[in-house]
Amino acid sequence: MYKLQICNAETQEILREKTYKKPDLIFSLLESATKGQECFLFDEDRRTFKGVYVTHSSNTEEDSIVYNVLFHLKLSDIQARIAK
Repeated sequence: MYKLQICNAETQEILREKTYKKPDLIFSLLESATKGQECFLFDEDRRTFKGVYVTHSSNTEEDSIVYNVLFHLKLSDIQARIAK
């Protein structure tokens, strides 16, 4: 399993944590973010943030590889509607 943790670079708070069977979506996010593309991210309360990539790391926890990705975050002026 692969776990993605999207974190606030200033506070180290985990904005969102999601587990995947394959790392494809994680790698896609990392590729976009490291190329300087602005990222729109969502927290567990479905609030929309604009994120600027800072850095990432990975480590192993039990049977999962955890990708911790840090962003400078700003609450977006436009909040997307996200289905439950």
